[in-house]
Parts: sequence; C-alpha cells; structure tokens
Amino acid sequence: MKKRGRTAQTRVKRDIGVSDGPTPEWRQHHDALVEDRDVKGTKGIRALSQNAFDRYYRRTELAADKKENMRLYMAGERLRADWERAGLDTRARQSFERQSAGSVEEFSAARVDAHRRVQEAMVVLGPTRNVVVNAAVYGERVGRSKMEMLRAGLSDLGDMYFGRR
Repeated sequence: MKKRGRTAQTRVKRDIGVSDGPTPEWRQHHDALVEDRDVKGTKGIRALSQNAFDRYYRRTELAADKKENMRLYMAGERLRADWERAGLDTRARQSFERQSAGSVEEFSAARVDAHRRVQEAMVVLGPTRNVVVNAAVYGERVGRSKMEMLRAGLSDLGDMYFGRR
C-alpha cells in the first residue's frame, strides 16, 4: 500500500478591515463596497458588479440625466438599508444566543424607525412594490418590460425620502 504524501496547503491572507472578508485578489477583480450590516455595527462587503440594481445605476439605465439617475439609485439604496436595518432581510440570520433580559436589539429605536419607513414606502410604491423591492433590496434583474415600473416606483420613493423635485 502506498503512503499518501502531504500536499502543501496554500494560505490566503485575509483583509484586516472586515471580518471574514474577501481576499485582496478578489477585490482586484470586483468593485466592492464595505458597509454596515446591522444595528450592532458589524461590517460586510457587497459586490457591486454582481447586483443588477448597481449595474442599472452604473449604466445610467435608471434615468438618462446623471442627477436623476443618482437620485433614483439613492432612493433604492435607502430602501435597502432600511429593509436590512428593520430586520426584514431573509438573508440575515438571527442570533440564537441566550439573553438575560429582553432583546434590546429587537426593539431599538433605529430598527423601529426603519420598519416604519419601510411600511410607509410600501404604501407609496403601490403596484410597483414588487418590482422595486426585487431590484433595489435583493438585486434581481427586472427585465426590459418592467424597467418603466422600476423607474416610476423609484421616482415615488425618491419623493418620499428626499421630498418633491
């Protein structure tokens, strides 16, 4: 029987700034954004090139005017941030650690305010709600047929967040 030789294991250095972040090689090939993930202050990395909503912004497909394109993008980003802060993101995992007193994180003022803003946004968006949430929050593609719905919904959302133009 032949003995197995030990293979050399290569170690990849990690970035110090973000816990369990991508490698420097990955960062060279992808545009990434370091952002706060939850109320606790932990940070996460979001690949901008893999999100359809970010691609729409970079290609100025949201609006032909650069200022309006930025306004619509920022409205969608604000919805996404409120969505995650409110704890509505299905990708987030709950902490199962035992807490002595009630969970302060669940009822923090920031989380309650974010949840209120999301509920208000859902009323403002009306029939465009599903298209805007799928694109802005989850980064899914909407296709050419629903692009006008996305633009209209983001315009209404921008009016809610930033006031009328």
